[in-house]
Amino acid sequence: MKTLILANDPATFQSLIASLSSEGEQISVCSYKDLAFSIDGEIAQIVIYPSNTKLSEFSKIIVLSTSPLHAQNYIFSALACYCRKNNITILDDNFTNTDGKLYALWRFWENNIPVAKTFFGPTDYLAQKLADLGGQGILKSVQGTKGKDNYLIQSEKELRELLKNNVDTTFILQNFIQNDGDWRIIVINFEPKLAIYRSSHGKDHRNNTSVGGDAKLVPLEEVDPQVLDLAVAASKSLNIKIAGADIIKDNRTGELSVLEVNRTPQLATGAFVDEKAEILKSLIRS
Repeated sequence: MKTLILANDPATFQSLIASLSSEGEQISVCSYKDLAFSIDGEIAQIVIYPSNTKLSEFSKIIVLSTSPLHAQNYIFSALACYCRKNNITILDDNFTNTDGKLYALWRFWENNIPVAKTFFGPTDYLAQKLADLGGQGILKSVQGTKGKDNYLIQSEKELRELLKNNVDTTFILQNFIQNDGDWRIIVINFEPKLAIYRSSHGKDHRNNTSVGGDAKLVPLEEVDPQVLDLAVAASKSLNIKIAGADIIKDNRTGELSVLEVNRTPQLATGAFVDEKAEILKSLIRS
């Protein structure tokens, strides 16, 4: 049985590891900052970078990292998704920080919901994955909203400079999905209530209305049922009962992916406020 300890300062545990190893235990220790995450279709992996040791090789993971307000717990929440699906014991599984895109994407993967190719980890790892994506990708903040801190990256140099200049922001890297627009589906109590189609018309890689994208209201009966089903499934996976699920279609392959699910999604602002107000009224009266 192999055990991994995740710690702020791995050197602190060297004597413990030496002691346990002499007793026949297989113990490794690393910093959570050395973890590299990837989702590529149904295949997902977490490795210790740069050794590329797969976490699937361990039967038990013990989290001993702490920081003020447990700021990195969103990383461990994503890790817990991976451990549950791979039958790896993780202590503890009950992490409280489940906000942000990293956890959400891993929760989608855990529930077999399609997402874009996604990478998270040290700068060198992201640079390597950008090369694997053909030198182009989307770099977005794990906490970004309304299209903010979301960049179309065209080179490794650009990626490294952006990360260097934004050290207080944590990013994920995703492949750029060729598209004509995306769907914002308003889901209330896990039922689709409103469908908005957003498009930048090629003026920007983002379709968000908050950064200039156009929006049109589409009757639910005219929306591809697969889009609605994905929106509901994604909202359920995060247990968000007032949700705005963003779904995108690859215009080359026709494949659908969930971009994110937003809590209380601009129901009093943005496009189609009157229609959103009717949804709020029905929610209050129910």
